[in-house]
This record gives sequence, C-alpha cells and structure tokens, in this order.
Amino acid sequence: MHLFYALATATAIALALGGTHIVIASEPDAQGAAPTVVPAGETLASSGDPADVVLTINGVAIPRAELERNARPLLARMGPADSITPDQRKLVEETAKENLIRSELLFQLAKDQNIPDLDRQVEEQFALIKSRSPSEEEWNDALAKKGITPDGLHEQLKRGLMINAFVQNEVVSKIEITDAQLKAVYDEHPESFSQPESMRASHVLIGVDADAGAEEKENAKRKADEILEKVKSGADFAELAKSESTCPSAAQGGDLGEFGRGQMVAPFENAAFALKSGDLSEVVETQFGYHIIKATDKKPAAVVPFEEVKVRIEKQLKTQQVQRDLMAKIEALRATSVIESPAQNP
Repeated sequence: MHLFYALATATAIALALGGTHIVIASEPDAQGAAPTVVPAGETLASSGDPADVVLTINGVAIPRAELERNARPLLARMGPADSITPDQRKLVEETAKENLIRSELLFQLAKDQNIPDLDRQVEEQFALIKSRSPSEEEWNDALAKKGITPDGLHEQLKRGLMINAFVQNEVVSKIEITDAQLKAVYDEHPESFSQPESMRASHVLIGVDADAGAEEKENAKRKADEILEKVKSGADFAELAKSESTCPSAAQGGDLGEFGRGQMVAPFENAAFALKSGDLSEVVETQFGYHIIKATDKKPAAVVPFEEVKVRIEKQLKTQQVQRDLMAKIEALRATSVIESPAQNP
C-alpha cells in the first residue's frame, strides 16, 4: 500500500459508507501521490510569483504545480504523451481546474467543522503513515519525491478529517432511505439481483494432448473407461481422482468447486449441466483429454430474495444520494464564490 494511502486529498475525497466509497472529482496521480494545495487562508500575495498561480478561489491561491499534478493521471489515461494533441491537453487542463475548484470549495464548506480531538487524530494518522516507511531516510526521500513537507502532510490530513466530518455530519446523517424505496429498486431491476444457474462438480481427468497420435488417445480413453467402471462398481470417486487424475484438482479429490455456464470448455459444460446432483457422466472428451464428471450440487437460476440484497441496495442508494447532495452543496457555494485565474489577467 502506498505511503500516502491515508490522505484525503484535494482531488480525491473518499467517504466510507459501510464498505462503499464515494469519490468526488478525480483520483490521485498514477503513482498514488496525493496532490497538495495551498492551505486555506494563504492568499495570492503570499504565494510568490503571481504567474505561478492558476486559480484563486475565494482568495485561496492554487499554484500551477497543483494543476499539473492533478492533470497528470488524466493525461496518462489518454495514451503516450507524444500522441496527445494540443486540444486534448487544453481539455485536460480545464478538467483539472474544475477538479481543483470543486475540491477547494468542498474544503471551504468543511473547514469550520468542530472536531474536539482533531490534532490527536492528525498525529495518529501521521504516525501511522510514517510507520510504514522502513527508515527515517526513506521517509524523508518519500516526502521529497512527492514535493511535500511534514507540515504539508499534517495540513492534508487535517483537511481530510474536516471534510470527512462535514460529509458525515451535514450529508450522510441527513439521508433517510425507506424500505419502500429499497423494494422499488428491487422490483424494477430484477436482472440486477438474478443468480444464474450454477453447479459444483468433481472430475477425473486422464490428460492427453490435443495433437497426440491416435494410439496415445486410444490408451487414454481406455484408461478413463476402466476408471469409470470402477466408480460404477462402488470405488471411491475422490480416491480415484487423487491417484489417477492428471488435473491439479486431484489434490482435492477432483473437486472443481462451484462454477456457472461459460466457465468451462463446451463439451465439459454441456455434459456437466446435463447431470442431476449425484449423477455420474460417461467419459467426456475435450482438448485436455478424457473426463469422468460427478455432479455434487446444482443450483437453478433464481432471483436472490429481497432480504438478502436489501443492505446492498441501501448502500448503493445512499452512495448516489450523498454524491447528489454533496455536489448540490458545492454548487451552491460556487454560485456565491469569487473564482479567478490570475495568471490570465492583464
């Protein structure tokens, strides 16, 4: 796991919802690095060369380095650098700017959250991240490569905790999903909750290459026929699989586990799904050799009961609602915000 795995960043805010993650804006860069932004409250006047600032958002300056870092993963998805056109680069830059605006506005919404033990939580996260580095030297090297100081890392962690608190307190806690909503989704999308036909089977394989000569194939087929007769006469299938099968499943007595249609080669699949639970096939030829199949369990296609998927549906609906509500709050703040691109001003 990357050194900065725990950072809630300016371009990727993930909120855990019982295992579901909500991502706002874009992701960290291709190496997993968390972009930094100028801390809230730092203005253009304190940022050095104005030409290095690409955005100010309610007085908060965003340097070009952060725009480039945000654009890096977007460019990486477009293919080799020499194949990207100027128009594509311009589009990526505009997308990266939009990500930075939304991320900064989200933090500005969250920065007044009252978290009594905030400093302690920041220190705990900082210590946890640092503990994953084998030595002080490697820790310092990692920080340097990402262009961040220990103070900058503390700031990022603090921002992330504030944002998470805001999302939990002002968005998640106010969402209510009713049983009627859950049931409506279930009833309207039965295909999403279908369970395809599946089965469990064991087999004995007498392997032979597909391009083997006729005599070699005949010998393999004869051996498979002999094993089949032994099983029909009462011999233990699993023991014969362990001693005779050339498939790696021999170690498990030939058990292949559960599988559905489309997972096995056609001759094997057709023979297996034609069996009832407990039935034994005749010798089946595939490109791998000769099989004797024993069906151990079968499950017909069915729709999973509502009660079994109710929690999953609730998580999905809550995730969607959080995204909508959070974006609505960001856009509402944006409508009253002052957002400028100083580098483009005369």
